[in-house]
Amino acid sequence: MKLETLMSFPERARMPNLLIVGESGMGKTMIIEKFTRDHPASFDEITGRLHMPVVAVQMVSGPDESRFYRRILAAIGAPEPPRATLSVLESLALRLLSELRPGMLVIDEIHSLQAGTIREQARFLNMLRFLGNELRVPLVCVGTAQARNALRTDNQLVRRFEAFALPPWRDGEDVIGLISTLQRTLPLRRESQIDERMLARILSVTGGITSGIFSVMSQLAIAAIESGEERIVPGDVSSAGRLQA
Repeated sequence: MKLETLMSFPERARMPNLLIVGESGMGKTMIIEKFTRDHPASFDEITGRLHMPVVAVQMVSGPDESRFYRRILAAIGAPEPPRATLSVLESLALRLLSELRPGMLVIDEIHSLQAGTIREQARFLNMLRFLGNELRVPLVCVGTAQARNALRTDNQLVRRFEAFALPPWRDGEDVIGLISTLQRTLPLRRESQIDERMLARILSVTGGITSGIFSVMSQLAIAAIESGEERIVPGDVSSAGRLQA
């Protein structure tokens, strides 16, 4: 919902930005990938121009502006000019992005910014602020909790970001809904029965991490198929102790 709100935000000099943080395996990248699929690029036959609502790139291994601009060019399908300087890459990326009229620029794994020195981090964040100002589009940065610290090196930029945390799953209606959805996707012939005790055990084994829950449910489904039971039952909670998230 927050991403949709940002996408439709009216253009202004300083656009709002979003920082999505969560532990590794919580599904941050999956959320971005689905949002990008839901807003695919389209070609306007009247104007002869391509419109790309979401431009999503993965942060390079450190705060390197040239490599980042190359990532942007690759994301929008533009050929990389040979032996291009930083200024050439910047000019080309800005021109092409302006033509594509994106509604959002997403940078995944932003915590990788901390691999550089303080000066390198500051220079890279200044580049992000410049991109946001020039394109007048929201920036969405995605990463672990370390991403907060990375952005704090630029006081002007960090004030423009609203933080949205993805905490580990805890016992409640939300995780029950997640498990129910997973059960419907499993290739089992019979309806599974997961009670509160088994759910608590799954959360204990996985620490509430999304990828771990997916893994445990898959392992339980495989065991159910191999045993001929064709469903996950409360008695399988004893097996959950031997599973790995």
